[in-house]
Amino acid sequence: MSTQLAIKARIAQIKASGPVAGPNTWIGYSTITKKGKKYTYYRLMKAVLNTKKPELDNSPKSKFKDKMAKYLGSKDSQAYKDMKKAIQRRNEIQRLERKLREMEKVVSEGQSVPRTNKQPSLTTLVKELRRQIHSLQAEFRAKIESLEQELRQQLSTVQV
Repeated sequence: MSTQLAIKARIAQIKASGPVAGPNTWIGYSTITKKGKKYTYYRLMKAVLNTKKPELDNSPKSKFKDKMAKYLGSKDSQAYKDMKKAIQRRNEIQRLERKLREMEKVVSEGQSVPRTNKQPSLTTLVKELRRQIHSLQAEFRAKIESLEQELRQQLSTVQV
């Protein structure tokens, strides 16, 4: 549970650090040549449902079209830099939310969250060794007693 709380706290921290880009948005660009020089301009694009789709075309691409949501300017503009950071924040939040859903799915299925194999403490190991030693001592005592008893029986049959 503490991992889930940490993920939720990280998501809240990311949201508080600045604006987060909306879903289905990306940065598109266009290049224009003026007087032999190339200029690249960036804009925020958004996927919108295509209401004028042809009936014969059933490909997934035809269901959506891209629409310019905001002009961002050149690569050096503050709007472009801010939007790039906002998209990075959105992607990180989505990654953390996927991780959170996976963890909740594991817990809801009744499985324990996989943990790393933890080595037992030294005290536990010493206790286990002492238990094994006592067990071996008891075995040796029993074996010695049975051997002594056999030896006595053999000596008593030889002396008679």
